[in-house]
Amino acid sequence: MKDSARIQTAIEILDLLFEFRQPADNAINAYFRTHRYIGGTDRRVISDLVWRTLRCYGRLSFLSAEKLTGRAAVMMILSYEKQDIETLFDGQKYAPAQPEVKEKAFLKTLPPVFPSAELECPDWLRNKISPRDIVAMSNEAPFDLRVNTLKTDREQVLELLTHSGIKAEKTPFAPNGIRIKERVNLSSMPLYRDGLIEVQDEGSQIVSLLTQAKAGQTVIDWCAGAGGKTLALSAMMQAKGTIYAVDNDPKRMRDLPQRACRAGANNVIVLNDYNHLKTYDLVLIDAPCTGTGTWRRSVDAKWRMTPEQSRSIIRTQKEILDKAARYVKKGGQLFYITCSLDSAENEEQARGFLERHQEFQLQDLSVVLERLTGRKETTKTVRLSPSVDQTDGFFAASFIKLR
Repeated sequence: MKDSARIQTAIEILDLLFEFRQPADNAINAYFRTHRYIGGTDRRVISDLVWRTLRCYGRLSFLSAEKLTGRAAVMMILSYEKQDIETLFDGQKYAPAQPEVKEKAFLKTLPPVFPSAELECPDWLRNKISPRDIVAMSNEAPFDLRVNTLKTDREQVLELLTHSGIKAEKTPFAPNGIRIKERVNLSSMPLYRDGLIEVQDEGSQIVSLLTQAKAGQTVIDWCAGAGGKTLALSAMMQAKGTIYAVDNDPKRMRDLPQRACRAGANNVIVLNDYNHLKTYDLVLIDAPCTGTGTWRRSVDAKWRMTPEQSRSIIRTQKEILDKAARYVKKGGQLFYITCSLDSAENEEQARGFLERHQEFQLQDLSVVLERLTGRKETTKTVRLSPSVDQTDGFFAASFIKLR
């Protein structure tokens, strides 16, 4: 495909994405499935332009006098990248139509400096998230791996990656984390196929470690999803004891049995529902949340979330905490995690739980965090920040059952 045809395709995809009816990944993949003539190289170039543009949706909307379209967004992005709009928008077959007079005039009015990334946040969330984190999440997330200590160690994996010509380094805090410096086809790597590594953001690795799951314990991952934290806890437990994985939507766990087998996580048991539960040493709640800490990866999620959905999620979190609390053994632990930066889902949720459940006491995680990672925290709960820690945004609180 010519560059102009790639641009026209990106415009068509962006027009679909700007409706914000489904996750961008799903919409892009669906588009390419129905346009199979588009080759692999073209797909990569098109996708890069789409994601580059989508990452700037807030700033581009601010600049646009009308509702943002894919055409206007791409014109602005390419203009700021100093590309020749009239050459690329030449009106030829498969190319974008030539710029209209009003479009040319609009492009001339653009400020010389691209607006601040602080605009990459819906107005209703602006007071809930720090400007520094909004800016940090406008950048692409690094590609982090967790070394599976059931099978190997970090030094060996780093050595194998180096021999494969892949640039990698240790993550700053997570003791079993590796950060890849380039895009790789993970599924083709023996390291991945043999279960030596898993994809997991450093922040997710840290909050998993904070649970202090131990060999021989009985654990339940209450909202297991795809099972990333389930597998992390299994490794911490040296695959000894039992970790149950359950989710309100069992389909999210469909790949977990195969992943657990590949990882050697033989103590993982997948449950189909919440019937016939018992009590556990550790109940992990990786709670449903607004995902405001994951905007580096889910760049469109912020524009799909509504205030009503946020309020509903906060109610759901409260209900899950109250229900799961019944299944913690005396002396056991209820561990609450979100990937949100909104205090209503985090600190306020923790305070509310302690007010309702005086049989629980808040554990001081700052001591655990410093011992595990060397990172200091000033509160008993832990908050990881994209701007400070260069991880996804996470919150963790640990409650010990006294009676």
